[in-house]
Amino acid sequence: MRRVILILTLLFLVAGCSQHPEEKGVVARVNGKPIYLKELESRYDLNNIGWVSGIIPSVESMSEEYGNVLSELIVYKLVGDALEAEGLSVSAEEVEKEEAAIRADYPDDLFERTLTEEYIDIEVWRLFLKRHLEMKLFFNDVLRPKISLTYQEAEQYYKDNLSEFYIPERVHVLLIRSNDRKAVLRSSVLLEKAEDWKKVVETLPSDVVVRELKLKKNRLPHQWASALQQLKPKTSSNISTTAYGYEQLVLLSVLPEKLLGPSQAYAVIERVLIDQKMNSAFMDWLEKQVTSAQIKVTPLLSQKLHEKNNDENPVDSAPIQEEASAEPADESGGESEDGDGI
Repeated sequence: MRRVILILTLLFLVAGCSQHPEEKGVVARVNGKPIYLKELESRYDLNNIGWVSGIIPSVESMSEEYGNVLSELIVYKLVGDALEAEGLSVSAEEVEKEEAAIRADYPDDLFERTLTEEYIDIEVWRLFLKRHLEMKLFFNDVLRPKISLTYQEAEQYYKDNLSEFYIPERVHVLLIRSNDRKAVLRSSVLLEKAEDWKKVVETLPSDVVVRELKLKKNRLPHQWASALQQLKPKTSSNISTTAYGYEQLVLLSVLPEKLLGPSQAYAVIERVLIDQKMNSAFMDWLEKQVTSAQIKVTPLLSQKLHEKNNDENPVDSAPIQEEASAEPADESGGESEDGDGI
């Protein structure tokens, strides 16, 4: 992405769009389609949710961040144009489904409170959720069909990255937690004797939580490593008191180290190589789009940066710049186009 941002930055240095009254609030146009200041500010806020600092960002640092955000919005516009040309789109139902999945990770009304506290409008958030789904659609339905992977490529990757497929010795354990010490003890006894521990878990009280873990022995927390070192399979550690209540480990087995064979590793190799090829194909596509598209940026952006930096000295109105873009400017008069705003 860095090389594309560099190209966009170079364009920004020479690009400008006339500040006609009907273009108020527009910071850029991509092939005639507007990008609004509110979009830019909202995307900037979304990218910085949770950012806390006692220092007001400088104009220089904000300029760099806003430039990156504007580059992101330009990419969204270019991808949107490509999907439209392919007759593809993201439906409202798909956006609703994705939103429901995200909300499921937030308890109670935390999702709404998070957006409110960060001054993020829910409709703006949904707009960028749709943009995210459009990017996925573009990768899966436009780029992916053009990508192929040969067995020879996969085999060479396996030989060149053999260490990635070495799995060190691991322990297969069950972690039992509850606020009731006796419940933890009863559960561990049942799980030690069980032939199928998953069936036993279904019968345990609701306040007993059991987690299955497969951990590398050299990555175990010190306390766990010490406890498990003394155990044999199908035995339990002593009960510990933690911030989560009472806790006990049941060692199910010790998994020996092994090296995945080529066929076992193929799924991982395929995912890695396809991702690499997809990213490379996207960058090539994007560079071509950027150099052939009409991208115009307004001086309004630099004015807004100074305002947000609480500059005590008013910024003089930037002079109207001559239009410039990656393509020759339209000499028909450059009438403003209507676009879907926020």
